[in-house]
Amino acid sequence: MSAGVKFLIGLAAVLLMGWVNHGPLGKGEALIASLESQARAAVAESEVASVEVRLGRDPLSRTATLSGPANDFQREGMGQFPGLNDRVDAIPGIAGVEWADEPTEDSGLRLPLLAETLVLILIAYLFGVLLGWLLFGRSRRDTYL
Repeated sequence: MSAGVKFLIGLAAVLLMGWVNHGPLGKGEALIASLESQARAAVAESEVASVEVRLGRDPLSRTATLSGPANDFQREGMGQFPGLNDRVDAIPGIAGVEWADEPTEDSGLRLPLLAETLVLILIAYLFGVLLGWLLFGRSRRDTYL
């Protein structure tokens, strides 16, 4: 079996494992549910009434969408007083915050959670293959000819 076929089989196997972990095993949904509950707790702590937080569910994403009556000071904060955007964005794992009633600005590429997972798995796999090739892949010559 050639090295290219082995490489592709290994790549397919790790991508399949990432998809199974994300989808059928439910780790992606569990992560989003955990982040959403942390974001709701942060909004409730700010004591701004009737503001709801949702994270993307179809497809799963780490972008928080806030909705409800909040003025600019409550949304953005001022100086040392963090607004709702800052409170929710400070949660580890939240990729970004947007409001449902404001037009979304393109603040960069925001991938669905499955795409993020597969890209990270691909990078880790390629790093492992490169490291393995550097340490063990080069053939050693017994002669100088």
